[in-house]
Amino acid sequence: MRLSELPTMPKMDVELRRLMERDLRDAVAKMAFQIRYQPQINIRTRRVTGFEALLRWQHPVWGAVSPDEFIPVAEETGLIGAIGQWVLEQVCVEATTWPADVNVAVNVSPVQFDNGGLPEIVSAALRKAGLNPFRLELEVTESVPLQDNPVTLGTLQAVRDLGVLLALDDFGLGFCSLGYLLRFAFDKIKIDRSFVAEFGKAEVPSAIVRAIIALCGNLGIICTAEGVETEEQLRLLLNENCATAQGWLFGQAVTAEEISALLARTNPGDGPDPGVKRPPPLRDAFFSQIAETANDIIIVTTADLETPGPQIVYVNGAFTRLTGYTADEVIGRSPRILQGPGTSRLTLDSIHAALRSGLPVREKVLNYAKDGARYWLDMRIVPLLNAKGEITHFAAIERDVTMDKRRLDELEFLADRDTLTGIPNRRSFQNVLKTEIECAQARQGASMQGALCLALIDVDHFKKVNDERGHAVGDAVLCGLADRLAEIVRRSDTLGRIGGEEFAVCMPRISLRDAKGIAERLRHAVAAQPFDTQSGPLAVTVSIGVSAFTRGDTLKSLMERADVGMYAAKNSGRDRVRAACPDDVAH
Repeated sequence: MRLSELPTMPKMDVELRRLMERDLRDAVAKMAFQIRYQPQINIRTRRVTGFEALLRWQHPVWGAVSPDEFIPVAEETGLIGAIGQWVLEQVCVEATTWPADVNVAVNVSPVQFDNGGLPEIVSAALRKAGLNPFRLELEVTESVPLQDNPVTLGTLQAVRDLGVLLALDDFGLGFCSLGYLLRFAFDKIKIDRSFVAEFGKAEVPSAIVRAIIALCGNLGIICTAEGVETEEQLRLLLNENCATAQGWLFGQAVTAEEISALLARTNPGDGPDPGVKRPPPLRDAFFSQIAETANDIIIVTTADLETPGPQIVYVNGAFTRLTGYTADEVIGRSPRILQGPGTSRLTLDSIHAALRSGLPVREKVLNYAKDGARYWLDMRIVPLLNAKGEITHFAAIERDVTMDKRRLDELEFLADRDTLTGIPNRRSFQNVLKTEIECAQARQGASMQGALCLALIDVDHFKKVNDERGHAVGDAVLCGLADRLAEIVRRSDTLGRIGGEEFAVCMPRISLRDAKGIAERLRHAVAAQPFDTQSGPLAVTVSIGVSAFTRGDTLKSLMERADVGMYAAKNSGRDRVRAACPDDVAH
């Protein structure tokens, strides 16, 4: 977590806020901050696998100031950019003094994504320190806007292309956690401490922790539990196969100078010990045996990037098992034989650009087997250097994620669907409506007539149905209503359930008059025939409000106007259709 274990200050008034900003600017000018490192451990072995860097500010008057207080001020004033760059540079240098299997994690502010240049800053810090990118982990929270934000997604991908690992912090707190996993393939998920604190004590938090750990296992993502404070919590996490943990059970955050002593206790044998005889290094024959028995695919190519491009010089047994090609059939040929019509050119261009820069790269790519079968790979390509530091080959380590891709496609479908009726949910419907608004603006130019209409549909007296007949009957009515509405709307329309007993229809390329006609047909279809339920036939009616898109409309204003029309229908006796104009006058 980004928050320290230090106590927070009371909520700031304007004067205190001004003083903090002044002193924070002075602290940034002098970089008068400290970095503490909280260990992250392998739950099974209790060895330290990495450290999370935590920022500290010791104010000359106030004493220890919590990041909870000064980070928001730094973000609002733009000082977070300089602070974040300094932290990255410091921790990368420090991590080079640790064993090669110990990583370092750094929190990244949403502002650092907004300001741009983050991939360049990260790359420069790694290059300056000489740190392997795979040993750096950046943690982002759900406050970083991923939904429908290609700029942020591009920044994340550019950072990943460097070889840096990406973790989703505080998982489970936000309303869009699963949506984040649909939009980006994170390397790690960190379960928020609030769930871990109740793990084994309360039923719901315990179920959530188990579900997150299982989700990570299915998606091949590392799972870290935050805030572990007791041996019982650790035992429960171990039973659920959680990979790593951090918390006060393993000690408080330490200074850089204290790390060596900590690792000597937790990771014996990592440091040099002249009294211990080391085994001889493995020879090529041993590495060949390891590669041949690995479950992951390994391909080695030449480093020729100019036409005709790299040639395959080695493939392991896993490659043959997946693709159907033997080593003799592919050695000396281009990896392009594995590509097909569905292979993304953008992905290939991204890989090519990274390799030209001598950087490792990780991508998900669609390839084709010898028999034409499609398969998805999570592929990481790294340059191989000779003794002079020259790139002589590229090694690709690939994992078959075809089943994971199918699961993600299913998750994406479910994330956009109402779980009761199977039609688009509120988030999905609003995304469609937002797109149609943009299309209407571009299509109509100066004239908005016939551009787009929206209908909001509310079941009349639905609370009475639930109270008198029960929620199972209410659910049966909603499902039947969704089916009946879907039969009437046009193929170009989108029907969604936006909450409770409220439905909506997005109708592009239609006049208000025709939209009211469709709404009347919907109203009549509902009222004309009772719905079959467990307690027998049940008749209901609906009130419908309709709004037409006009210049300057936003998603909010269009929906608000349709809502006004819907309540006008209810107030005039229900089982009605009413349209609302921009001045909110019902017709």
